[in-house]
Amino acid sequence: MEFSRDMYPYQPTWSNTRINLLQRCPRAFVLRYGLAKLSENHPQGQLLSEAFAIQTPWILMHQIVRQVVLDYVEDYANGTVWSHELIRIRFTKDYAQAILHRNQRIEQFQQYGLEQTLFQKTQPEDHLIEMGVDSCLNLVQNQNLVSLLKSGSIERLQPTNSIVKQNIRVYCSPDLIHHGSDGTSVIKLHLYGKISSFENVFQASLLQEYGDRNSIVIQFSLSRRKWFVHKFKPNSIQRKQALNIISEDVKQMENAFWSVRKNNDLTKVPLADTYRSCTSCNVRFICPSRHGYEQAKAEQRSLMCQ
Repeated sequence: MEFSRDMYPYQPTWSNTRINLLQRCPRAFVLRYGLAKLSENHPQGQLLSEAFAIQTPWILMHQIVRQVVLDYVEDYANGTVWSHELIRIRFTKDYAQAILHRNQRIEQFQQYGLEQTLFQKTQPEDHLIEMGVDSCLNLVQNQNLVSLLKSGSIERLQPTNSIVKQNIRVYCSPDLIHHGSDGTSVIKLHLYGKISSFENVFQASLLQEYGDRNSIVIQFSLSRRKWFVHKFKPNSIQRKQALNIISEDVKQMENAFWSVRKNNDLTKVPLADTYRSCTSCNVRFICPSRHGYEQAKAEQRSLMCQ
């Protein structure tokens, strides 16, 4: 039996994180969701898991923005409204804690005897703190969110909430669900820039599954410290199209896992299409591209032609 038969889960799983990584680099995708998961009790699997757990200060800043805003909304729903100064203090504290945990992960990672230059420890940077605080304040003052908070009820959902569609477990949980006199609204925060019109419709079609067929999907997208709001109610055709896209994505994931073949052979698992994907890759230390991207791609092309 080929190793990759056991690598792929009995119930295929889809998430934005998985498909985005697959599109950036199939090799990194297989390492993260295949080998690292399957060999989590083996030193090599632990090494991969540790590597993928280390996030950049930039990503951590956005993660803390989400955390602070959702905590703010949750407290607001319970009758406690934070001051702007409390938001600043809370973000600064949480971000410093996240950086501390990151540095501790790096120290643990270095115990594997790898180059100490792979991941650099850092300290909280003032400009990232200011960006994070501004992003939090701008959202809690956004009239669209303020209106939702002042009417009806609002509850927080965990990102681990999933749905099963066509035998595929889909992770695309909204951050908040609002119940008002006009019905149910499903709310999602996008922290890494405005998304395209197509992506707005696609994401909304999945998010609506957490409400009902009449639910409005409200997406807040953060770009250059500004929040952009997109409201949309998908129809049955758009929901079906979104599920068809997921099915095709899962086929691509299956192909990536199956390309490992026997004996954990990664030689024919495609590398990233562009070198830019490699510059911030957490597992470059075990990838041929560390010795030169163009050379690694050329060698792989010759192998795949055999």
